[in-house]
Amino acid sequence: MEEKDFDAAVDMFASDGWKAFIQMMADQENVLVQTAPDGALTNEQWQYARGQIHTLRSILGYENYIVVSREQHDADPV
Repeated sequence: MEEKDFDAAVDMFASDGWKAFIQMMADQENVLVQTAPDGALTNEQWQYARGQIHTLRSILGYENYIVVSREQHDADPV
């Protein structure tokens, strides 16, 4: 990523919209984790729930991924 891309992401993370979005995703992930064991009656439903949880966790980890990537980039620019 270029420096401008890191800066744009950091600006986005500071926005109220991002914070609201992440809270909504965290709430949804929590609901799925809590309800999937009893709510997924078939293997297909269970696998679908697992996929949703995986996707939500990827979204929830995006900010940390960018922060770590920027630290590595700043420490050893290519």
